Amino acid sequence: MKRARVWVFGVLCVLGLLTSRALLEGRAAVRRADECLRANDTEGAIAHAMRAAKWYVPFAAHPREGYDRLRDVARRAESTGDADTALVAWQAIRAAAKSTRSFYVPYQDRLDEADQRIAALLVSKPPPGVDKDKGKDALLAEHRALLARDDAPRPLAVIALYLGLVAWMVGAYRVARELDAFGGLLPSDRDGRKNRLLYAAATAGVGIVVFFLALTRA
Repeated sequence: MKRARVWVFGVLCVLGLLTSRALLEGRAAVRRADECLRANDTEGAIAHAMRAAKWYVPFAAHPREGYDRLRDVARRAESTGDADTALVAWQAIRAAAKSTRSFYVPYQDRLDEADQRIAALLVSKPPPGVDKDKGKDALLAEHRALLARDDAPRPLAVIALYLGLVAWMVGAYRVARELDAFGGLLPSDRDGRKNRLLYAAATAGVGIVVFFLALTRA
């Protein structure tokens, strides 16, 4: 129990440090984005606002503020006919949302809006030669279908991969410990040790099987 408390304390310290850094970096990125907006540096504002959105911490304010800055830039660019800048800003929203997903996508509504606007802006541009005979509705549907595709690793497969890896490492460590102590035991004590050795080997075996199965399906 004492060793478990030490590990739990260590994990909490690491999580605390990571969270603190994300909060500090996210707030700093929002401030830099605002400075760039005041200086009419649109490219810098987009870069720093996207950085703020990517430093995601649940319930923190800076990711939403980063998305707000990007949305404002995109809407302003669209209203002035600057489709290229608007497209970059919407794509930054999409990139930030995709980079922070795990079991769910934070700010899914922002991602959906960005996908819709990206598709619309792409359709408004002159189509390439292979698409010149297609109508705008067909092109819009194609762009939306492409944006909706999700080629990222499956979340459950990633969880299974890490769980398998942990089980494999823990089982291998226990096997090594049991084998190291096995030679010095009395014959009467070896049966219990043998059972623990088999259990550890089974844990390692199951872990490596789960790891490789998850790797093929991720």
